Amino acid sequence: MSLEEQFEQLGIVVVEYALVPSDFAMMDSLFPTLGARAPGARADAFTSDARHWLAHHAGLTELASRLLKRASTLSRLQAFDKSPTANWFVPWHQDRAEDGQEREIADLERTVALRIHLDACDEDNGPLDVIPGTHQAGRLDTAAIAQLVERHSSRLCLASRGDIVALRPLLLHRSQRAKKPAARRVIHIEYRAMML
Repeated sequence: MSLEEQFEQLGIVVVEYALVPSDFAMMDSLFPTLGARAPGARADAFTSDARHWLAHHAGLTELASRLLKRASTLSRLQAFDKSPTANWFVPWHQDRAEDGQEREIADLERTVALRIHLDACDEDNGPLDVIPGTHQAGRLDTAAIAQLVERHSSRLCLASRGDIVALRPLLLHRSQRAKKPAARRVIHIEYRAMML
């Protein structure tokens, strides 16, 4: 099964060793400094140079466009870092809102999130947990989410430094607290397919 077919069917794919050494050096320097207890940061925490570099990174844009099967552009930028002072739990959900507003289904269906791992993520430091295929169920209410969680098995998204976890915003996912919190830096970039 091709990467594109896997992504279309499951709503998630792990691209191993997606970064080169120069990417590591640049992304390490671009990662925003988070407060002692801050779980994450939004685009305005990145410098304008960082936002420009990420928006024009040919490899990331090419991967997003390949998975969306259409030319795409960066639409959202965040950073997360689970650590001993910022160790959080997020229950099962879909990424449907932006700035407190629900996004349109059509918008969500032409969006891919690339989660770039700047540190390794194993079972102990709070990996993403997903239920493959649930992005095909559309927008889900609380009861529907509970039913799907009960009926389907989940999958932990383990990653090495440099791996990219690509997922659909409507895919059901959660984030457990880290059992052994340490640095777990993730740059979360969303790309939106351009309209024809």
